[in-house]
Amino acid sequence: MPIIAEIGQNHCGNMKLAKKLITEAYDNGATFVKFQLYDSKQFYGKKQKSELSRQQAFNLFDYAAKEIGIPCFFSVTDEERVKWCEDIGVKFYKLAFSQRNNQKLIDCIKETGKRMIVSTDEPLEGFPERTIFLYCIPKYPATEADTWWIKDKLEDERFWGFSDHFIGTNVSRIAYICGAMYIEKHFAIDHKTGVDAQWSMIPKELRELSEWENLCSQLQL
Repeated sequence: MPIIAEIGQNHCGNMKLAKKLITEAYDNGATFVKFQLYDSKQFYGKKQKSELSRQQAFNLFDYAAKEIGIPCFFSVTDEERVKWCEDIGVKFYKLAFSQRNNQKLIDCIKETGKRMIVSTDEPLEGFPERTIFLYCIPKYPATEADTWWIKDKLEDERFWGFSDHFIGTNVSRIAYICGAMYIEKHFAIDHKTGVDAQWSMIPKELRELSEWENLCSQLQL
């Protein structure tokens, strides 16, 4: 089962920490790492330190691929950052829940011919056939009451996996047992560093999840 370590903004604008998170993700069993590319003035009204520049995105992509050996990709929010990704050489794109109906952005990505991974609470129309839909509960963090929907959603064959916003990794395990083929979860160096740190998995939790999934695969659970 591929595990996407969503570093997102948890590097806090510190490129040394961003690279450490890439390394920790690889060392502890992640299949991919992902960052967010966005215009923070548009979303927050002022520049945020966690906003990645074009050159920083290039550097992190190259560090992941060439120095560590783990594929890196990005969530994008506008056409300019799609162009960055094309220049960088990404193999696929992520659409966050907030962008799942952004038709202008969707059309821009379609023109690249690259595969999309999309977080959504319902399967969507108008996407290419190979689009990977991840069931997403848009709460940060999600709560125990939200787990009731997971089994029913993942029984829908249009959903390929689960984007986990719960505290801890137990709900990712439930999703795997319910048929998720991909797990995406925020990843932080600890539970204090980063805007998503509270509901992110840390290296130890990633390793435990990866080892558990490998054991389940061997046992054909």
